[in-house]
Amino acid sequence: MEAKVNRRVDPKWRTFGRQLRHHRNQLSLRQVDVAREMGVVGSYYSAWETGTRHVDEKYVNKLDEVLKAAGRIAEEWGKLQRQTQNPLRFAELPDLEAAVTQLREFQPLVVPGLVQTPDYARALFEDTFPGITKASADRLVEARMERQEILGKEPRPLILMVITEAVLHQRVGGCGNGLLHEQRRRLLREAEAGRVRLQIVPHDTPHHYGNGGAFRLYTFADEPPVASAEYMTGEVIINDTDRYQECVTNFGLLQGEAYPEARSRQLIRELVDNA
Repeated sequence: MEAKVNRRVDPKWRTFGRQLRHHRNQLSLRQVDVAREMGVVGSYYSAWETGTRHVDEKYVNKLDEVLKAAGRIAEEWGKLQRQTQNPLRFAELPDLEAAVTQLREFQPLVVPGLVQTPDYARALFEDTFPGITKASADRLVEARMERQEILGKEPRPLILMVITEAVLHQRVGGCGNGLLHEQRRRLLREAEAGRVRLQIVPHDTPHHYGNGGAFRLYTFADEPPVASAEYMTGEVIINDTDRYQECVTNFGLLQGEAYPEARSRQLIRELVDNA
């Protein structure tokens, strides 16, 4: 897990901070002088130099200007950003999930992996990876089912899920209503048992704050929180403070637009009973 989550000083960002300090010293400036020019508090800038805080993109060009670095800071920041936004493969998700005290997830298209049935997961992988072999699909399904062991963990982490109403109607894998019906039943069972807390964003919501796609928020007992954003074949870790906070804000707004938990369960129950 240490390589995937920025839990301490990241050596790469510490190296970047040394470059900031080098340019600052060449100008005989104090940290407080640079901070004042940047419009941030001194401790904020100091954290950039020590590598305990990542430099957000909105500050990069201004840093280059204040430190008279002739584009070198912006260039190094770009290289570093490409290194730190590394893909997180599906198989590595358990390392994060096993350590969380709270997991928040938004899914606009499919049922979250932690509450998928094996058949639904298989159909989803077949859609995601056209032409996948049976052996490869078997391994992916097995890994996904192993992830679900945290639902029986004691103490169990608090798991909050927000999905769109469309998820309840989206077929996968070319399968009929039978597979979708069983998946709805599984989702309802986990929600009614309290293993997950589920809310559904109605299809006619006036605002949709989830258009950026699926994402997760991970909270740990004694480590800084992180987020991850999903793409076709994996996820990207988001450990920049400002961008993480944007994800937190979006999740809160999505919860505000969603049905309450009781109404969400009732909606699924009606679909199950009327199938």
